[in-house]
Amino acid sequence: MDIAYVRSRSNMLSQIHGEKCWPTVDKVSPCEEACPIHMDVPSYVIAIAQGKFKEALDIVRETNPFPSICGRVCHHPCEDACARGFVDRPIAIEWLKRFVGEYEQTKGTKPRRSRRKLAEKVAIIGSGPAGLTTAYDLARLGYQVCVYEALPVAGGMLAAGIPEFMLSKDIVAAEVKYIEDTGVEIKTDMRVGRDVTLADLKAQGFKAILLASGAWKSIRLGIPGEDLKRVLPALPFLRDARLGEKTRLKGTVGVIGGGNVALDAARTALRLGAKKVFLACLESRSDMPAYDWEVAAAEEEGVEMRTALAPQRFVSRKGKKVSRIDFRNVTSTTRDDEGRMSWTLDEGPDSDQSVEVDSVIVAIGQAPDPSFVEGVVTAGGAFSVDLETMATNVPGIFAAGDAVKAPGTIVEAIAHGHGVAQSIDRFLKGKDLKRRRRQAPKEVIEIEEDAVPSFLAKRDRWDMPALSQKDAVRSFEETELGYSAWQAVAEARRCMNCRMCGNCVFGRGQICLETSSRLLAVN
Repeated sequence: MDIAYVRSRSNMLSQIHGEKCWPTVDKVSPCEEACPIHMDVPSYVIAIAQGKFKEALDIVRETNPFPSICGRVCHHPCEDACARGFVDRPIAIEWLKRFVGEYEQTKGTKPRRSRRKLAEKVAIIGSGPAGLTTAYDLARLGYQVCVYEALPVAGGMLAAGIPEFMLSKDIVAAEVKYIEDTGVEIKTDMRVGRDVTLADLKAQGFKAILLASGAWKSIRLGIPGEDLKRVLPALPFLRDARLGEKTRLKGTVGVIGGGNVALDAARTALRLGAKKVFLACLESRSDMPAYDWEVAAAEEEGVEMRTALAPQRFVSRKGKKVSRIDFRNVTSTTRDDEGRMSWTLDEGPDSDQSVEVDSVIVAIGQAPDPSFVEGVVTAGGAFSVDLETMATNVPGIFAAGDAVKAPGTIVEAIAHGHGVAQSIDRFLKGKDLKRRRRQAPKEVIEIEEDAVPSFLAKRDRWDMPALSQKDAVRSFEETELGYSAWQAVAEARRCMNCRMCGNCVFGRGQICLETSSRLLAVN
């Protein structure tokens, strides 16, 4: 890595002899490598540590159009890889991103529009993170981009699938507005296949089309009683709650599923009046696909976890309304290479149990619905693409995000968006979609736990300020409150900036140890 580049990005002056150490730092840190979009995490964290919040924001926005959103709901694999975890706890990378996103909201920054105005027009179907990222990249290149969204608001699952108490609608609207300000046009309440067809779009002069319609189709259990009243699919339930058409609940609500959507539904049910909410899933507690911190948050709010249970039927005491769930105990579960689950049921005398309920929310997964498009090959209910280029079998038509593979994460959808934007740009310029596409991967800095010296001071990370459990379930207000400026700076200063060599700290290389010893003696 060039010295001037590093200094210009984070304004950090090396305290180590340049001739001895700088030639060894052209590597990426573990957090960068773990991030699906390979965000320059060290640079923006160090910028925050120096109080350079605008610089930190600019670094984040180089790869991520949604700093405020990802600062709240990213699954942050970067933190799992953070070397600081060998000392005490990983840097709160996600929450620091949230902080710079909130800085942007208060300062009202606007993007620069591209000075180039290219003639080619691109249509994007769906305004989720994959579609909007593609739109953002193409608009910055000068293309005319129009996004078609079936819902009354833009944002896809960000706007209509994630609960308000995790991600406020104002934050989503602000991030969408930023993308619109780059020159992207967004048309809501426009369902492709109903209000406009692909043929219409081609007739209007769109030279490339991206299918980024997400995964909004709820998967059914396929058991008796699933059509009873008060048996609710999770995604429409969450969408209605998010858009203001809240379903009032009472009594006991059972949620079927062990993923993040199930937990979102359970926590939403508490806020809609349910007196008791339990979540039942096939997996054991340790094998639940939901993130640990999501499970912990739900339990703190009062959701009861009932694991290793398989629903057998929904029963109505009288009429057509569900009143009971019959379960069978699960003895084991397995997943194949494609994530499909199979399970074994207990056949013993005490293997069955029943639970009285007033409502049930089914959250066992979601899938794309490609039925609005003809001629594009699909596989397993999703659009089939070349995974390197995201191109379908029809020239000029591409697909990305959950419409290709569901369920995915937000940052993975952003990565899809960046990749497909590059493909569309190449397609419109008549270039080969694959040639010289991949850059040689940089070497990743390897830090082993036993190489971390004991003299490094332990400084635990700042926990996120949050509403109390009692206050949290009373409303749909965001439960996490965000860092103050001094908390963000203090947390960022815990970063060891391991990308900037670290050989003298982690014991890699006798030359580095000798150099640092001489410098310490002089200073």
